[in-house]
Parts: sequence; C-alpha cells; structure tokens
Amino acid sequence: MSVYDVIVIGGGASGLISAISAARHGAKVVIIEKTDRIGRKLLATGNGRCNMSNTNIADYKYNSDNSNFPLNILMHFNVDDTLGFFNELGILHRIESEGRVYPFSEQAAAVLDVLLMEVNRLNIDILYDSPVKNIDKKNNIFYVNTPTKTVSSQKVIIACGGMAGHQYGADGSGYIIAQKFGHRIITPNPALVQILSNQWYNKRLKGVRVKGQASLVCDGEKVKNAKGEIQFNEDGISGICIFDLSRDLHEYINCGKKCFINIDMLPDYTYEDVIDILEARLTHSPNKTIEEFLIGLINKKLISVILKLSGIKDMTLKASRLSQASLAEIAKLLKGWEIPVSGTRSWEHAQVTAGGVDTREIDEETLESRKISGLYFAGEIMDVDGICGGYNLQWAWSSGYIAGKNAANSSK
Repeated sequence: MSVYDVIVIGGGASGLISAISAARHGAKVVIIEKTDRIGRKLLATGNGRCNMSNTNIADYKYNSDNSNFPLNILMHFNVDDTLGFFNELGILHRIESEGRVYPFSEQAAAVLDVLLMEVNRLNIDILYDSPVKNIDKKNNIFYVNTPTKTVSSQKVIIACGGMAGHQYGADGSGYIIAQKFGHRIITPNPALVQILSNQWYNKRLKGVRVKGQASLVCDGEKVKNAKGEIQFNEDGISGICIFDLSRDLHEYINCGKKCFINIDMLPDYTYEDVIDILEARLTHSPNKTIEEFLIGLINKKLISVILKLSGIKDMTLKASRLSQASLAEIAKLLKGWEIPVSGTRSWEHAQVTAGGVDTREIDEETLESRKISGLYFAGEIMDVDGICGGYNLQWAWSSGYIAGKNAANSSK
C-alpha cells in the first residue's frame, strides 16, 4: 500500500490544479483517474480553444442553493491569481468580448500540456484506469481502494466532477463517496445544454442563428432572461443565451409547470418601434410581396415561419394588402415569439452539472467537509455552476487551488 499526504480523486481541471496546489505547499500527492487519460473534458472546452476564465466575475454569474458560497471562494483565488498561475506555466492569454479569456495559442491542449508538465515537475503520481471501488476512514486515515491498488492518506480531495459529459468519463461517482460520508446531494440536472422543442418548423429552421433576447416563462411567470445568440436545431433551440436558461428549466418542468421560451428578435426596439418600422417598409415598397417586404429585417428562413404563425396563408399577395391587425401580429411575434419547450438534451450534451454536494456542508474558507475532517471538495461536484463564458473553468481553478492548499497545510 502506498502512503501519501493528499489523495486527489479525479484528473480534470479542478483535480489537476488541486494536486499542483497541494504539492506546491509541500504535500506528497497522488491523482486517481478512472479513465486512461487526464483532462479529457478540458480539451473540449471552448470548442477546443479553452475559454479558461472571464474577467467579469460576479455573484449573479453563478448558481447555487447557497448563493454566497461561490464568490467567497472566487475571491480567495481570483482571475488575476489564475492568469498569473498560468502565465508562470507558459500560457500567454488574450481577453476577448464580454471578458472571455483564452490562451493566445487558442489551444485547450496547450493548457493541459503545461498542467501535466507541472504535475511531472512536482513528482505527483497518477493512477490511470483506477475507478474508486471503496473508500474508508479509520483512525484519521483514509484508505482508497482501486481495482489494482490501495492508497492511504490523511487528506482526500474529491474532484471527480458531476454528471455532465458522460463521454469524458463523468458519471456522478463522486456523489456516492460524498453520500457515504453523510453529505446531502442536491439533485443534479444537465445545465448549459440545448433545450428541446417539438414544433413543425424545427427542421425548416435548422442552422438559423439570431442575436436577440430569450426569456424562460413557466405558467405565465417570467423566470429568467438572457441575451445573445439563439440557434435553431431540428429538435429544439440552443446558443449561449439558451444554454444559460436551461438550468432553470429543469426545476419548473420537474414541478409539472408548462414552460416556453419567449424570443425577442429585435430587443433594441420597442413594440411600437417595430410597428413603425413595418409601416415604413410598406410605404417604401408597396409592390413587394408579403414575403419580400421582410427580407433584410430577419433571416430569410424565418420569414415564412413568422408569416404562417401570424395567420397569413398567401405570401405572394402584395404587402400593401396587409391589414393593421396582421402587422400587429407580425410585430408581436418579432418581439415575443413563444416556443413551447419540453426539457433539455441528455447529460452527454451538457457542459456542466447543476446541483451536487450541498455547499452548506462545506467550509466556505477551506473547502473542507463540515462532517468529515480531512475530506475536501473541488470543482463541479459541488452545487455551484456558472453561466457560459469561462465562469465554470474559473470555479474549477479557484476551488481546486483552495482545496489543494488547505489540504496540504492541514496535513502538516
């Protein structure tokens, strides 16, 4: 049996930085990874570019049942600390729109490479193909059993992620460990994922992108708004702002509420402005057909759908024949198109997990369990998830560094 100061379960983003932080603070560390590769999910972030952080960190960018918890950790190891950490490892970064941070090389592989180089430099051991079969604590020592080896230590960091991204090895196994030690799990749901909608126009609009505002409305109550790109797919809608609404959808669908997504394709204009725009287009182009007079205002593929939804059957008629009632219906759809939704796509398609280990049972300074001394948590396994834009990776870096530092220091 091998003896260590700190055992890190999980070799993703939070697990890697946990191990590096612990080793830098003097601990002998091992990473236990269930698959044959480290950092597989990290390689897929930002479509392979690795949206590694965001300069606009704020509490409202994160979700948790314990709302004050995320920002406290993020302040202890902040964006500047993160960028400094990676700069020392060799990653030059650039800041793009909305504060998104990417490596200058635009390669997630480069981020993983420098982390692995640092793991090797610090002589951190890695056990591959080693799913945890059992973990016990006896006389203040943790014993972690894998199919090929048993390792022990005084400190364990659970950093094995949630359930999002089954193809990368995520399966929620960390929840079983947490529950074994008495921790409550807030029901996990897929987040940052496509929303499903079974409508006649889905296939017709496949691939169409719109920049606008989307709102989640359930049983007549507007739950949340998000602004950005909306993309239509053959089985629903996606895009950054849709992803940001997907987390809240589960809560309401699971309660039996009827939900829809309200899309405002012209968020910079009022309803009255849109009426004026439509009337002006009629005045300037009275001889265009009903279908033609909307070209240049919205995506061409959307025109026939919007007109059909507004009750117009013959689109070859002159636009001048449109009634005020028809103009009002078109304007209403452009400003508030209601699309019924039924849920989201599966875990395999989700970017992150909503829910997880209840953070009220975790120390907000050290990330140590309030129930079991020597047990720490890092990353997505906790009930913390951010919106699109690098916020979830920043949570992984911050929580991982803090957990690793405190696990190492307390082991001394």
